[in-house]
Amino acid sequence: MNWFARAFGGGARGSRNLDSEMCSALLSVLDQDLDRAEDALVRAVRIDADGIESYLALARLYRMQGEIGRAIRVHQNLLLRDDLSEQQRLTALADLGADFRQGGFQERAIACYEDVILGDKRDLESLRALVQLYTQTNRYERAIEYSRRLTRLEGGERGEEEARLMVEMAKVQHADGHHDEARRSIKKALRCNKRCVAGWVLLGDLEAERGKPKAALAAWSEVPRLDRASGPLVYAKLEATYAALGKIRDFEVFVRSLLEGQPGDGNARRALATLLSARGEIDAAIAELCRMLGADCDDLETRAALGRVLLADGRVGDAAREYALMLDAIGRRGWIRGEEKPE
Repeated sequence: MNWFARAFGGGARGSRNLDSEMCSALLSVLDQDLDRAEDALVRAVRIDADGIESYLALARLYRMQGEIGRAIRVHQNLLLRDDLSEQQRLTALADLGADFRQGGFQERAIACYEDVILGDKRDLESLRALVQLYTQTNRYERAIEYSRRLTRLEGGERGEEEARLMVEMAKVQHADGHHDEARRSIKKALRCNKRCVAGWVLLGDLEAERGKPKAALAAWSEVPRLDRASGPLVYAKLEATYAALGKIRDFEVFVRSLLEGQPGDGNARRALATLLSARGEIDAAIAELCRMLGADCDDLETRAALGRVLLADGRVGDAAREYALMLDAIGRRGWIRGEEKPE
């Protein structure tokens, strides 16, 4: 800002009072004293009523304070002036968009940011705002369009963010009953990013709804292969679908193949234990869970799963012991406050 350069690099005597007020406002903001900053900026505006920077700073301060109406009025009054440079006009317009956005006026915010982009196609902040606003208003095609522009300008890889937006679009289409459109959107998402876990989960759901269990199994099976931590999103779906096809042993083979590649995968081992327990192989299920606890005795999910298996088998005492050990582990993690001893 010009005032900053003048304040720290010298300047005309007549501008020193303005510089002093602007510097005072800056220091007050850094001290988080917004009331004092506002007083300084109001004085700066009175000193230089024809200036631009002091008005922009005052309006931003109003927005910081949550006084959206006052911020909007300042920016709108600035935009009525005919002495603004093109960059000043775009700055005021982008700030007005931020006012509207914070105030919940999404359509007005979108209109402001669209005008900014017309004047400066490389305005990254306005592009980011438009991606978020169009996403929030379920206009995903526009969000994807601006996301592509943003990615090109930032030099990043297009696939991941574009796929995420397409999955979100597919979820809305699915919820609205447009299943074919949702499926097409998911296919596009997975072409952009084959590692999109959310896309594979939703594709499996859509295929299951279409009465295509084998296609559903193929989609869901990709999830733990891509991300072991996401396995619990699909293990129950896989087990139920294999069972419905009369191929529950294939589910066991699938889970064991995952464990061969990564023996420490607790999610897969718990899924295997759940299957074994449901099949009545209680001792085998307990052995799988104890194997995990041997590696980490404070594994809360596995300890809880073991307790459930024991309870289902009627071993109430053993289950109670497991839950007591689980509470001890929780206490060691500091998640339970102990009783305060009297002094």
